[in-house]
Amino acid sequence: MILTITEIKRPEEVAELFPIVKKIWSEVFTPIIGEKQVAYMLEHYQSEKNINEEIAKGVRYFSLNIDEKIVGYIAHEVRSDTIFISKLYIDKDHRGQGLMSQVFDWYDQLSETLNRKQQLKVNQKNQEAIAVYQHRGFTIKEEVYAEIGEGFVMDDFLLEK
Repeated sequence: MILTITEIKRPEEVAELFPIVKKIWSEVFTPIIGEKQVAYMLEHYQSEKNINEEIAKGVRYFSLNIDEKIVGYIAHEVRSDTIFISKLYIDKDHRGQGLMSQVFDWYDQLSETLNRKQQLKVNQKNQEAIAVYQHRGFTIKEEVYAEIGEGFVMDDFLLEK
């Protein structure tokens, strides 16, 4: 399968992306953090409004497409010495088909071009994702705990490559 990576810049493009955002967050995170925290995070961190605000602040969002159908999305921010990958998601129907390898190859090339390390955070209970990241050369740098409101906590690992 050929994956195309398309930058999302305009509110109309964010609106087109948003259904896959909701679908993936429910698929991935409901078993890990529960339905209530997923709903809270979608409202406060991954709403259309939040995504548009992040883009305005310089975070770059991209849709992952197969045959012009959006099957996932990624986002990153270029920092002084790192590319911080804040979103890295493919829907469950397209996992295990080598698409994430294409995304990682894309990030490896960007990292080399910009001469930056790559960093990302992953939920400590997301063992499948952690295994994939470690297979691609990421190592756990530290544990990160963040209270995000209404009693919810994000228990993450910061990984670096």
